[in-house]
Amino acid sequence: MTHNQKTQKDGSLKDLWLGIGLSMGIYLLGLFILLVVSPIFMAYVCIAVVAIIVIPIVSFAKGRKRLGQGALIGLGLNILLFTACFGIILYNLGG
Repeated sequence: MTHNQKTQKDGSLKDLWLGIGLSMGIYLLGLFILLVVSPIFMAYVCIAVVAIIVIPIVSFAKGRKRLGQGALIGLGLNILLFTACFGIILYNLGG
């Protein structure tokens, strides 16, 4: 098996960036909803958390390995962003 055949089987680098962009797009859409329509924000967060976890599972199940890897990278970035922002908020509220 040559290197080219292995790359075609695993997926392209475009799929990796698509997975990262999809996860970060969900995060940015949440910020937009928070600023524009804040009453539905909590409902969106519940749906977004499920979507961010389900996307890598479905990607790996369908054989799109790179898309799943990108979605997992995006999931890690989302977790880091959420925890950093939550820590800043808690610190500023009186810690």
